[in-house]
Amino acid sequence: MITDVNPFVYSHPVAPEDVIDRDEEVRQLLRHVVGGHFVRLYAPRKYGKTSLLRRALRDGERDEGLVPVLVDLYRVSSVADVTVRLERAYAKELKGELRKRVEALLQRTGVGLSLGALGISARLQLEPRRDPLPALHALLELPLRLDASGGYRAFVVFDEFQDIGRIEGLDGLLRSHIQHHGEVASYVFAGSEPGLMRLLFETKERPLYGAAVPMRLGRLADADIAGYVAERFDLSGRSAGEAVNPLLRAARGHPQRAMLLAHRLWEEVAPGTEATIEAWEAAHAAAMRELEPEFDAQWRGLDLSEQKTLRSLSLGDGSPYRSAVLRRLELTKDAVRRALPRLAATAEIEELDAGGYAIVDPLLAEWIGRLNDRA
Repeated sequence: MITDVNPFVYSHPVAPEDVIDRDEEVRQLLRHVVGGHFVRLYAPRKYGKTSLLRRALRDGERDEGLVPVLVDLYRVSSVADVTVRLERAYAKELKGELRKRVEALLQRTGVGLSLGALGISARLQLEPRRDPLPALHALLELPLRLDASGGYRAFVVFDEFQDIGRIEGLDGLLRSHIQHHGEVASYVFAGSEPGLMRLLFETKERPLYGAAVPMRLGRLADADIAGYVAERFDLSGRSAGEAVNPLLRAARGHPQRAMLLAHRLWEEVAPGTEATIEAWEAAHAAAMRELEPEFDAQWRGLDLSEQKTLRSLSLGDGSPYRSAVLRRLELTKDAVRRALPRLAATAEIEELDAGGYAIVDPLLAEWIGRLNDRA
């Protein structure tokens, strides 16, 4: 039996108890939820957004008596997709007597909904032309039915919410339901693409304009990462030693990249020994090799002006308009001005409070720096 297991998970969301120091963010989110507010939560991809949401849902159920529902909307493209995701979310989260009540409510709708195996997904497979809209209306009304059947308050999270923008009219349909749910449900709309989230919530012509309190998830503090890494090395019979500081410098507070680097470092350290600078260098090199195909594909998905703008940020230490850099890259200020909003909209870069910009992924920034060194 394998007992010496790497404690650093970076390939998928972690369990609520393994979330690194998001206590204040969870408390803030739950204060809004319990207060009856709707929240739009933004974080770049791989910032631990889904892990934080799972922790908030767990704490909301345990401490506040809320009914937690996590709906994953990643890459939905039709009303049928959304209907299936919502039905599956209720099927996954509801338990015990409440599940029985909801199952009975769904069956009485007569539109083919069920928390078991024969729900709307199975119906749509058997009858591809079946209209999923009545089922979606019924699912969106469930918080009202829950309240009527026992005084429950729902805590519904729509993760990767920006993807509903692919479906014409869906934000309006959603608004038509949730605007009546203030007393029975709170909603969190979480997304990872700031441009699309702003389009949905900050455009006056859109149904959800101004409908939710904005909340942004930031980077982790170095001290919190260091404590987490050191503790898990100690618990597995190792010491992170002198490798902690270069790991922190490389991760720059990015949650997933910190865990990737810690994972790779742990693999270089034998039980009963301490990490060295040589072990760190080997771990860092292994992480960059792992990311090479991802970064190459990401780079090829950018147009030339976006690539050059990212290179200019790297060469200019966050300033994209340095004359010497622009000359070297054969890049105009107009091209930079057009590229910056596009890169910010997809969270490739972020604007800093102190001025200038930063590439969100520190290891991508390092990879781009190597491109500059070779050019």
